[in-house]
Amino acid sequence: MESRHILFSIIKKPKTTQEISKELKIPMSSVYKKIHSLKECSLILEKSDFAKTGHVNRLYQSLIRDVKISIKEFEPKITFSKNTSIKNE
Repeated sequence: MESRHILFSIIKKPKTTQEISKELKIPMSSVYKKIHSLKECSLILEKSDFAKTGHVNRLYQSLIRDVKISIKEFEPKITFSKNTSIKNE
């Protein structure tokens, strides 16, 4: 459930783990675990942003906009729609 909420949260714009945790009221440890799983499934993009302080912020954005699942004659079909909100930098 948390993975789905995280994906919905980062469709329109990339966010840090801290922003995701605060917005969704999910513990940071859970956010890190879910982000790791989503990265392993190639469902999110990780970007690095350098703050003025020299600190590196990692931002995450969903690579998919939505998912459709259909079952026809006992054969599941999963269709992913690409997230067009991602900006190439």
